Amino acid sequence: MNKEITSFDPDFDDDDDDLGEDPPLKIEFDLPALLLAWQDDSPDNSYYLDTASGAVKMVNPNLFDLKELTDEIERHKYRYLYLPKPQRGELRDNLKDFQKTVESADLVRILDMAFESPHPLEAFIKILSSNPAELQRFKEFRQSRALVRLKQWLQANSLHDRWQI
Repeated sequence: MNKEITSFDPDFDDDDDDLGEDPPLKIEFDLPALLLAWQDDSPDNSYYLDTASGAVKMVNPNLFDLKELTDEIERHKYRYLYLPKPQRGELRDNLKDFQKTVESADLVRILDMAFESPHPLEAFIKILSSNPAELQRFKEFRQSRALVRLKQWLQANSLHDRWQI
């Protein structure tokens, strides 16, 4: 039987461990959902990967069922892996690396101003929004950097053969 897994599924019931059928031999994680969680640098959001189902669980202090969700993660801590936040300075390094690839000297000078903002990523995106081709290239660049880190993390946790692209 083919089980379809929906990431970020709030109705997923982890207490129903005995489904009366053989568990799947291999769970494929939803790579786009993992990338979305991986790139979320909000201090209020934490993400956990359920290695049994492939679902990504978000923990946020404003969630209605926060206690239920955190209790579930604690009860089954062997199957949940915390998705780490980007390391300090990593975003700035990625922005600088992208800036080095920009050919327009005028745009490079304007992008320098983004580093003076308290939110350099948002400033970068706002500046690049006037140039749709560069904005698209930036999004692809950022996603490729996140994908490399995510694959390294999956490999470090012996999960590298369970993603789908």
